[in-house]
Amino acid sequence: MRQANAYEQMQRETLEGRELEASVLFRGAQKLRQCARRWDSSHSTEFDDDVTEALQFNQRLWSFLQVELGNPANPLPETLRLNLLRLSKFIDKRIFTLFAGGGTVEDLLAVARVNERIAEALQVGTTQSKTAQHEVEGEGDFSPTRLLDIAG
Repeated sequence: MRQANAYEQMQRETLEGRELEASVLFRGAQKLRQCARRWDSSHSTEFDDDVTEALQFNQRLWSFLQVELGNPANPLPETLRLNLLRLSKFIDKRIFTLFAGGGTVEDLLAVARVNERIAEALQVGTTQSKTAQHEVEGEGDFSPTRLLDIAG
């Protein structure tokens, strides 16, 4: 466990901006996918604790994103911010349904897929920024329509 904490600390110290955001989104997706793989096995106290922890992590993550997206000083284009806020409603609904005990494994996987797609877009934007050195802040490969399509 200490090795994992040391790795996470190193990531926080070395990653920045979009790379860090992508890393956190991937981590949230990973936690959900780990729970999804065990969904059909016995629902033990340990499993319930793991699901609760994964949901709480993702809820905190998306709450943070909502605050950032709602900030008028946020450099993302307004249309993108609004579409991501709409997408966050989809995430909230899935997470609250799962907390209430009425969710399915597909709800877990839907949130994981959204996290992964946004993280992938952030990574593409970071890679392009590093190679092109002229990317405009707030622009990248985010496609609001594509992100909304992920939600189904």
